[in-house]
Amino acid sequence: MRRTAHWLAWWVALVVLWQLFVSTFAAPEVLAGLLAAAVSATAAEAVRGQNLVHFHPRARWFVQAYRLPGNVVRDCLVLGRVLWRRVVRREPIEGDFIALAFSPGGDDPQAAARRALYVAAISLTPNTFVVGIDRDNDVMLIHQLVPTDPTDARELLFPP
Repeated sequence: MRRTAHWLAWWVALVVLWQLFVSTFAAPEVLAGLLAAAVSATAAEAVRGQNLVHFHPRARWFVQAYRLPGNVVRDCLVLGRVLWRRVVRREPIEGDFIALAFSPGGDDPQAAARRALYVAAISLTPNTFVVGIDRDNDVMLIHQLVPTDPTDARELLFPP
């Protein structure tokens, strides 16, 4: 019963996501979305059923995600200005690698969820991409197309 509930939750979420992406209720699109969501939900449940992936985020982390859309818009504006400078004014633009202090935590499911959400949230912004996390030295390596204040990236979301 529990596996069916998880499968159904995946399926519903994926159907909704599909509909948001395609923005149409045409029968072929809806049918394709229902089938794709069923295949994806089955795969997700098969992985979850093997109990190999442990992901235990804190609910308060998602509350702090309200900052993310603003950060995406801000980075789009930064990149738009730089694109203008590069294309119209022919100015050279150089990105930069930045090492940020970052406590990755241990091997527990909550620390793994925090790392995964940090990487996803920071890399979602178009100017910044997480290259990797050095767990031995407590450092996160990021690349920015346009160097900005690196504390903006570190303080996006999910404090320890």
